Amino acid sequence: MFKKLLQVSIILALIVVVLGAYTRLGDAGLGCPDWPGCYGQIIVPDAVDGTKLEGYDRPLEAIKGWKEMVHRYAASTLGLVILILFFLALRGKPQYHQSMLLPGFTAVFVMLQGAFGMWTVTLLVHPGIVTTHLIGGFVTTVLLTWMLLNQGRPLITYRHVLKRHKSLLVATLMMLGLQIILGGWTSTNYAALSCGEQFPTCLGSWWPNMDFSRALYWGPLGLDYEYGVLENPARAGIQMIHRIGALMTTTLILSLIYLFRGYTHLKSNLVLIGSLLMVQVTLGILNVLLSLPIVVAVLHNAVALLLLLSIVALIHKVFRART
Repeated sequence: MFKKLLQVSIILALIVVVLGAYTRLGDAGLGCPDWPGCYGQIIVPDAVDGTKLEGYDRPLEAIKGWKEMVHRYAASTLGLVILILFFLALRGKPQYHQSMLLPGFTAVFVMLQGAFGMWTVTLLVHPGIVTTHLIGGFVTTVLLTWMLLNQGRPLITYRHVLKRHKSLLVATLMMLGLQIILGGWTSTNYAALSCGEQFPTCLGSWWPNMDFSRALYWGPLGLDYEYGVLENPARAGIQMIHRIGALMTTTLILSLIYLFRGYTHLKSNLVLIGSLLMVQVTLGILNVLLSLPIVVAVLHNAVALLLLLSIVALIHKVFRART
């Protein structure tokens, strides 16, 4: 049951991340201006759009409210499943090949993630808080995936991966993680289209007017950050940093695939990673050229998570392999 519930939790975590991206990209992060309810109710109020409900300054937009609440319902369900996993692991630790450290940490982490979900609303979609919440969703999925991978038997191989290749693998994971953070920062600062519909150039130039001093601006708490507060030079700086990060990440992953080509027992992992990389780069370019269609933008988030999980699975296989 533990393994099956883990599989369910990972699927649910993927759904929550996708719903979160859809909510954010659909500008619905403040569709419900309170938390955990929506205008004081557990469902979106049945009222005409534009109605100002008593005690709330923000008029009702039912579609945005439902986007936010469906995301909250799914996230709450995931949190409950993770708590069940923790108690199952507590009862059957030897049977599940799993120490209590990881299930326990995951349970605590998902509660913290819930707090960031609340702060996303109460702190008016502050870019730093929203980005942290986004990354928390990715980390939660990685933790669950690692637990699931622990349920399998270690790979038996006669050819271990060289130490320097392992170092490159870890460096690739770190760079991909940083690039995902940059992607979140680009999205939460509404900087995805700051270069116009131009790629690889930006505003008609290879190096346009950019304000890097403001590109990583944290900003005070309490302001309303919906639709962003930065001027376009700062947003263009964010977009260009993300593009440079994408180039570095792609180079590292391609180098990894090339150097690992001789490890035949890892071929399926490398094919998956390479395929996801091609899809992800294509989606990133289409986001700009097609003016950020929401389907493409949400897929860009989802494939980023799948690419991360594929690297994590490769790391698990490499570092757990036995002769």
